[in-house]
Amino acid sequence: MQFSFIQDLGLAALLIFLAFFMRLKLGFLQRLFIPVSIIAGLLALTFGPNGFGYLAFSEQIGTYPGIMIAFLFGTLPFTHKVDKKEAKALQRDTLQMGGSTIFILVLQWGLGLLFGLTLLRGLYPDINFGFGSILAAGFFGGHGTAAAIGDTLATNLNWEDAKSLAMTSATVGILSATIGGIFMVQWAVRKGKTEYLKDFNQLPSSLRTGLIPNSEQRPMGKTTFSNIAIDPFVMHLMLALAVGIGGMYLTQWTKPLLGGYSIAAFSFAFILGLLLKWVLNKTKGLQYIDTQIMGRICGSFADLIVIYGIASIKLSVVVAYAGPLVLLFAFGLIMAVLVLRKAGPALFVNAWFEKSLFLWGMSLGVTAIGIALLRMVDPEAKSGTLPTFALGYISVTPFEVGCLVIFPILAGLGYHWYFTIGCLALALLLFLALRRYQKRLRKT
Repeated sequence: MQFSFIQDLGLAALLIFLAFFMRLKLGFLQRLFIPVSIIAGLLALTFGPNGFGYLAFSEQIGTYPGIMIAFLFGTLPFTHKVDKKEAKALQRDTLQMGGSTIFILVLQWGLGLLFGLTLLRGLYPDINFGFGSILAAGFFGGHGTAAAIGDTLATNLNWEDAKSLAMTSATVGILSATIGGIFMVQWAVRKGKTEYLKDFNQLPSSLRTGLIPNSEQRPMGKTTFSNIAIDPFVMHLMLALAVGIGGMYLTQWTKPLLGGYSIAAFSFAFILGLLLKWVLNKTKGLQYIDTQIMGRICGSFADLIVIYGIASIKLSVVVAYAGPLVLLFAFGLIMAVLVLRKAGPALFVNAWFEKSLFLWGMSLGVTAIGIALLRMVDPEAKSGTLPTFALGYISVTPFEVGCLVIFPILAGLGYHWYFTIGCLALALLLFLALRRYQKRLRKT
């Protein structure tokens, strides 16, 4: 059908409204804090072409996440500005938060691959040797990263099932982050581990319903372009789209030069975004790019990636891999619980649970889930978690993008064990270094 993307976008819009209404009216959805995009995606999966077939989504929905992730990564460099004075003042906590985030990232990659290459391959000899990578791709990365790694593994390893499996991993990760996060908060309140929240009933209603009261509403961004010339939002959106398209073209142009291997479009888009941001900063044009608007555009792409990503899951593939998937996800959740309860107190000097809970939500689901969980236990932002994460994540991004780019290439060359051992060694070194740093800080 012509205009298939417009039709698919319209169906997604209808499902978003329906999902929001369901969350607004159904108490159990509010208590579980399940994001609207997840509900809409599950509705699309149930009633779309991969379910009962009532919703006339086009055959292209499976390609949207891989395209939109390039737009999302191209937008990322413009979503924050680092103040040098602030960075210096928050240096201590930033080092802890950034280092801990990298530790969780490489731990998920290393242990996930090790679990897949040893136990799972022993039980299920026919599964792909990259199977363990979908744990970190879905849990730490979310649907955007799942789209990226799924496309790359399909290309470099000729493993088409990776797309559906990675999306399933991301969906399970977000549901585990939200539902499991609620239980973690309740456990911490009972055990007296929380610094600021002493009663679970203190949570604001806006976190449950999704509707922000008038007194708490804030502007989405600043007007940096004259409406007479061009609408400010359109200008920001076109910037995001242009960078993403540039990344896609670079992927196509460089593939023949790399012997058939391809570097993901989102990687090129992120690099282009960084270069463009640098140029705009040098030419004094960066002052006209509003970080809040770019953040909203980035969030919009993320929500659409979630909806289309879940809708495009092939249930037959999930059923075929049900055994190893259940084992891998169970292993990943046990690892996440141990990181929160055991590594958290060993890595952070103050407000260890609040910071660990945020990393739980971020590393299993997405940053927005981490923020939502953090607001439950730190509603007045006293722990300073978000500023330190924003600064510390600058050091995380090269590792995250590097894993997504390097693993498919090394796996395609048969060097997956080198990557696995490297991740485990780096995780161990980071934990020891952060533990030593924490002990030194406690003495001062």
